[in-house]
Amino acid sequence: MTNRIFKFIKDNRVFLSILTIGLLFRIYKPLQSYMYAHDQDLAGWIIKDVLINKHLRLIGQETSSQGVFIGPLFYYLQIPFYLLTNMDPSGTILLVTLLGALTIFSFFFCFSKMFGNKVGFIASFIYAVTIYYVNTDREVVPTMPVHLWSVWFFYGTWLVLKGRSRAYVVLGFLIGVLWNFNLALAIVIPLIAVAQILSKTRINFKHIFLGIVVFVVTMSPFFVFEARHSLRQTKAIISSLVTPKDFIAGTGRGLAKLDRVFQLVHKNVNSIYWGPIRPIPHHWTLYLLIIIFVFLFKKRIISKALCLIMSLWLLVYIGFFTVNSIDVSEYYLNGMNIIWIATISLWINYLLKKKNSFERRVAILLLVLFTGINIYGFFTKPINRSGYVERKAIVKFIKEDAQKRGYPCVSISYITSPGNDFGYRYFFWLAGMHVNKPSSMSPVYSIVFPHSLVDRIDKSFGALGLVLPDYARYNKVDVDKSCLGGNSNLTDPMFGYTQ
Repeated sequence: MTNRIFKFIKDNRVFLSILTIGLLFRIYKPLQSYMYAHDQDLAGWIIKDVLINKHLRLIGQETSSQGVFIGPLFYYLQIPFYLLTNMDPSGTILLVTLLGALTIFSFFFCFSKMFGNKVGFIASFIYAVTIYYVNTDREVVPTMPVHLWSVWFFYGTWLVLKGRSRAYVVLGFLIGVLWNFNLALAIVIPLIAVAQILSKTRINFKHIFLGIVVFVVTMSPFFVFEARHSLRQTKAIISSLVTPKDFIAGTGRGLAKLDRVFQLVHKNVNSIYWGPIRPIPHHWTLYLLIIIFVFLFKKRIISKALCLIMSLWLLVYIGFFTVNSIDVSEYYLNGMNIIWIATISLWINYLLKKKNSFERRVAILLLVLFTGINIYGFFTKPINRSGYVERKAIVKFIKEDAQKRGYPCVSISYITSPGNDFGYRYFFWLAGMHVNKPSSMSPVYSIVFPHSLVDRIDKSFGALGLVLPDYARYNKVDVDKSCLGGNSNLTDPMFGYTQ
């Protein structure tokens, strides 16, 4: 047995080294780096609804499009980890770490099958080390598996292109689950038809049928929900796509919106390769990638058919978000990143093949530079001090202080900008606290972010501040009376949450 283990390690030492490096990045200071805000708070609320309220949920949180929800899969994946930590959300760090490891493996596996082992090593190394991906893999949000989904969809489309119709089963599963992560991923689905046409092979209807069956099974929560609620989401999605909308201030129309999309593409490609450091001008990275892409096509490293698929992949993203009035952010464009990784991995591999040459030295220098920049950026990046550790600590202090003073309930006010007052409710529930509105006669604890918004901070928790109640204002009779009403922490509406 021991010999088999050693043989496995020896045979896979390169990939295992890459995986180890990737995991070390992803587990470094896990709690301190746990970005805990509204999305994570909302996830806890949904999981509480499933486990405590015994509500088998068919949907997750509501998106920015009213009436449109993401699927529940990511929340159900978190449940075992919540149970492991007695309902504390910290357990989900293990989930995203495992998903990150799976993504590193997937880049190696898929790219090795498509382009050879060396390209697989390079692609998985880029994903393992890039600070942008490391930070993404640390975020406990439904969009976290987007890169995992994208690499497998890219591989599945390539399989169709190669005439391997069994890929439809994999693609059926991927299309079925995308609703759970990011609906924007759906814009690349038509590429399957393009790949089928370019393959010049006969359609195997058996495999397509199996793919449809897998799709229906994985999408069943959506279909059941729609059947129960008179096609609520379907109507909302159609309405969102066909109803003219005012462009959000600052996004612009036409060429202005196209420029906005390109700025975000520039931002993404620079983040992938250089992290917070820019060794070359901002726009150069994208232009160089496009030149490299054309070079790979000219050298026939990328076939004509695959080149078309990859080009259309980029164009559908740029086109869709240019014509749509949505206020696009860089994470909407994360599905494009698979093409950039493929491009640079193939090019680096091409250069490395030039033994004892200037090109090979350039490739090694680029890999060293890329690694050094991302390592430096990772370990010098300041830790956000308003996440899991600080929020849990401030709730713990409020509870202990209230108990010490005999307050059966408290009121919480937030002195901060809109949106930064989210991300505390699950911790108050977990602590078993009765929370009232500030207008009640309950003692008011004020959470402040940043400190500069007030003249006085009584207690600091990283970047969070706490202003304690004016204890002299409150008497036991009035406080007890204020606690007789409902717990607003349980009853107040929660953005993105529905029963």
